[in-house]
Amino acid sequence: MSVNGSDNRFESINRSAVPHTRRGKHRGMVEQIIREVEGLKGKKALKIPRSALGSAKIEHIRSALSRASAQMNLALSTSTDDNYFYVWRDN
Repeated sequence: MSVNGSDNRFESINRSAVPHTRRGKHRGMVEQIIREVEGLKGKKALKIPRSALGSAKIEHIRSALSRASAQMNLALSTSTDDNYFYVWRDN
């Protein structure tokens, strides 16, 4: 297949038109966690049942949460046990 009369398979666009945000599949869950953790008072942590994460793996949620919180300059920590995923602010 030729684009613009060349041998390139893919279309080219201006870099300014390239989206610079990531809309991963865990975005909704991560946004909810961040919203709730920002509302915590004192030295509290969210206690999220693993079942609330559906089929998502904890490590994937943790990675997505880390990326999102870094963009917001929000220091978070996480922990897990057999039944729960815990999230809290570091400050």
